[in-house]
Amino acid sequence: MKSSYSTADLARILEVNESTVKRWADNGHIECIKTKGGHRRFTVGAVLKFAQENKITLPSLDVDVISDNDLHAHVVAGNISKLVPDLKRGALEGNADAVLSILRIGIASRPDLLRLYHELVFPPLVEIGNEWALGKVTVDEEHIATQTMKDAIVRLQAEVHQKPANGKTVLAASYEDDLHDFGLRCAANYFASEGWHVVFLGQMTPTTSLLHAIEKHRPQLVLLSLVVTNDEDRFIADVNNRILPAVNAIDATLDIGGANVTMRFAKRIPGISFTDSILRYAELAHAATKA
Repeated sequence: MKSSYSTADLARILEVNESTVKRWADNGHIECIKTKGGHRRFTVGAVLKFAQENKITLPSLDVDVISDNDLHAHVVAGNISKLVPDLKRGALEGNADAVLSILRIGIASRPDLLRLYHELVFPPLVEIGNEWALGKVTVDEEHIATQTMKDAIVRLQAEVHQKPANGKTVLAASYEDDLHDFGLRCAANYFASEGWHVVFLGQMTPTTSLLHAIEKHRPQLVLLSLVVTNDEDRFIADVNNRILPAVNAIDATLDIGGANVTMRFAKRIPGISFTDSILRYAELAHAATKA
């Protein structure tokens, strides 16, 4: 994928004439850089932001990357899951540039950040995790893949359209003995793109530190992630007796996210929301913004 596009390139991608592209650029609808010779150049990030802001797809953006006609047809139709094998390969190789290029294709084909994570980012990581459990992937390979994917989504976030600040704050933390925060990072990225101020505490957040952050930042929404814990009974007690009262004291919403959390904890931690799929964060963000 090119790092930037000319007016003619962008007109082809957007299926409009060059004068329209020039007018959009001159009116500030799409960011551009002018060369010393006065020619307009559009970065990939500027093009992606324009597409997301205007809710349009850009199936032609991937022509420089996808040579397989069948794969190209699937991506044009919005079936970005077909990109999973290439993304998995790039992650295992530690090739963040290749991973970022594929993520750009995904977001151009389907300009929905949560769908991108759900359909393209998470599946290869789940596959790699399963292969590690079976001894087909080593620990170092799994770590390289995860870190490469983290690097790529951070770089992609700089190119994602950010809505204006909405005055809302979300606090995101993993429980104190949980090292897994990849899904939480993706959720935080989504809320940032929706205009939320994000306080990201990340993995292994001590409950005492979480309580301090809740009191200090007074968020409207607290995302608590749990993938693995050594003591579920302690987690349940901490949520019921310490975390939930602190959240209720500031009239905020507590959501617990992670694999199968509803099945694991709903009966033992009543009165809060649970998120088993990252897609549900759109519903949470909408509800909290309206409150």
